[in-house]
Amino acid sequence: MDTVTYPNESVAAYLNEHFVCAKFNTAQPEAVKEVTRQFRALWTPTFVFLDHHGIEVRRVVGYLPPEEFLPELEMARANALLLNGKAGEAFTLFRHVAEQHGGAAVAPEALYYAGVAGYQRDGIRAELQAQWTILKEQHPDSTWWTRASCIAG
Repeated sequence: MDTVTYPNESVAAYLNEHFVCAKFNTAQPEAVKEVTRQFRALWTPTFVFLDHHGIEVRRVVGYLPPEEFLPELEMARANALLLNGKAGEAFTLFRHVAEQHGGAAVAPEALYYAGVAGYQRDGIRAELQAQWTILKEQHPDSTWWTRASCIAG
């Protein structure tokens, strides 16, 4: 992460603009034990994203190149928005991930949650159905479509 992902201009700018970052040195066993216990980190790197209340909104384990890490950062922000009652803003960010990072591993998940956010925003099923239809068309073999298929069919 230190040699490829963090130095990437887009990643660095996004982290600086939207996150307060903390990094723990795994070479210090006692400090690491406490942190791994507190955040249940089983392996490194582990990224634990917390909202402004300190509630975990997303967790990512393992190395990711910039083109996969940036959409993960956006998903963390979108999750925080959704969990904190800002469904409209979350919808916009989930859609951004799906559109701008369509080849990323999180793209199907972004469409799934865009449907959820749209439903929570509007209180009607039409947006949920619309996003999950796109999910089915673009990612029919994803586990996220499997999860949605019981409702969206």
